[in-house]
Amino acid sequence: MKWKAGAVMGDELETREKLLESAMAEFSENGYMKASLRKICADAGVTTGALYFFFKNKNDLFKAIVDKPLKELCRLLTEHYMQDAQDMDSDDPAVLSAEYHIDTHTDLDKLVDYMYLHYDVFMLLLTGAQGSEYENTVDMIVDMTEKGFRISAEKAAARMPNCHVDEYMLHWITHISVDAYTHLLTHERDVEKAKLHMRRVMEFLIKIWFTMIVED
Repeated sequence: MKWKAGAVMGDELETREKLLESAMAEFSENGYMKASLRKICADAGVTTGALYFFFKNKNDLFKAIVDKPLKELCRLLTEHYMQDAQDMDSDDPAVLSAEYHIDTHTDLDKLVDYMYLHYDVFMLLLTGAQGSEYENTVDMIVDMTEKGFRISAEKAAARMPNCHVDEYMLHWITHISVDAYTHLLTHERDVEKAKLHMRRVMEFLIKIWFTMIVED
């Protein structure tokens, strides 16, 4: 095949897809650091020159696999946290109760469905990303979640006389909330069972969420 600049079409697109499939298998088996570009090319039936036609380096290849699903997950999470914050602006006093949020958190199934649609990608991010630019993905999700929780918690605390957000509890609840999803992915492969588990876990987490708001 002759490699040239221009749109990726026909055989070139097929070659790129073969490289991505081969890379996914190699990264999943050996992790980013130990993955062999030579083996990826051999399994895809192409030369290393073909790989560098499509990807700058190993990190760029890894990025082509994980970046899009991760960005969509972040969008879904941001949407979820924004909705929580908007709920706290409601005049309805029920928003200050755990029961209200247990009844209205209907988007959790959507989140689990998406994670399991791209199960292999998220498992790769959890277990095989060390050495890549994505090795701190979980920490990034924790930071995003803590910021989202803080906005809602501060709004809730402002509506409760002489109350404030306890920083330790905010940080702790953030971590166990993210851990709930990582544990789900690593311990339950069936998506329907995963959704059932997460509904139960989230009911518990929502009940303790309000413990981060304490009296002055």
